[in-house]
Amino acid sequence: MQKSTLPALLPAALLLAACTTAPQVQAPPRAEAPLKVTDSAYSTTLVWNTGGHWTNGTLDGLRLSGDTLVLAPGKTEGTLTSNVITVNAYDQLIPSWNAETGAKGSLRVEVRHQKNGDTWTKWYTFGTWSQAEGRASVDDQKDADGTVWTDTNNLYGSAVTTRYQYRVTLKDGATLGQVAINTVNTDLGLAGAGAASDRSVWGKVLNVPERSQMIYPDGGEVWCSPTSTSMVMAFYGIDVSVPDAARGTYDAVYDGTGNWPFNVAYAAEQGLRGFVTRLPSLADAEKYIGAGIPVVASIRWKEGELPGAAIPSSSGHLLVIVGFDEQGNPVVNDPAAADNDSVQRTYPRAIFEKLWLGASGGMVYVIHKNGMTVPL
Repeated sequence: MQKSTLPALLPAALLLAACTTAPQVQAPPRAEAPLKVTDSAYSTTLVWNTGGHWTNGTLDGLRLSGDTLVLAPGKTEGTLTSNVITVNAYDQLIPSWNAETGAKGSLRVEVRHQKNGDTWTKWYTFGTWSQAEGRASVDDQKDADGTVWTDTNNLYGSAVTTRYQYRVTLKDGATLGQVAINTVNTDLGLAGAGAASDRSVWGKVLNVPERSQMIYPDGGEVWCSPTSTSMVMAFYGIDVSVPDAARGTYDAVYDGTGNWPFNVAYAAEQGLRGFVTRLPSLADAEKYIGAGIPVVASIRWKEGELPGAAIPSSSGHLLVIVGFDEQGNPVVNDPAAADNDSVQRTYPRAIFEKLWLGASGGMVYVIHKNGMTVPL
């Protein structure tokens, strides 16, 4: 039998191939549990923002780029579906997200819940987020299991549960850096009121720029949320005007600028990080002031209920908690003030806490610089 022989000389390309090792394929990161930034019987907030966090879910048309989810090559749409998440019992859920959508991209967040007997609700949607035109929540989602009030998924009866899944769809170049999911048991909404403080931040006030919504005649009277968001952004050195923040957070279906996740998403599009959570008490808010992070809070009051209020009453109002005085009363930047010079004011602690917990369940936007340590 004739032996095969190699030619005396190999082409240079083959020689190069022979001595070059194949490119290394990066192994997927080790799966990690999400961060738990709020954890009580009342409220749980989980945050996913690393490659290890995303590895727990299923990617379709997406890939990891460091800790960011991006569209796979050649794809114009991709989806992340989380694993089944188990938390304390809840009947309300609020998602928030940090994404970059650019000039054409968009993002959609959906959630479903595992009911008694292992059946699932439908996927509830929180609309379309985009830095460009077209951002909007979705109305008319009510069914026997629950509904969505713009930014809050409320569950009924047997749908009250401990398990959910979320799904995020990215389109046209959008990238995803973070998802946060807050769940609460509304029956326990006032259980944390009056929680003891360690008083470590009493007397500490963060130097957050003061801005009034009322100096803008063409819609400013309803811009409490974007005005508060713009104050916090300016605190971190990102100076966005109040009208620009209002345009950038406008929800076409809600027909307003008070969509909570949209405000956090807007700040994230400008290079910050953030999430929506609900805190059990002002003692929990103090931890953020101690970390150098002001928080945007949602309150409601009737005439005569809030001493020193900038306006007589409100069915829903957002302001910035910037610190606490020496007696532990919250110091706030209240955008409802008539002018910039009268924005900062102090409200009685027990009264403010009751109005905040009673109105929104202690809802806050936590907006911070990337890399800052967030209290856990």
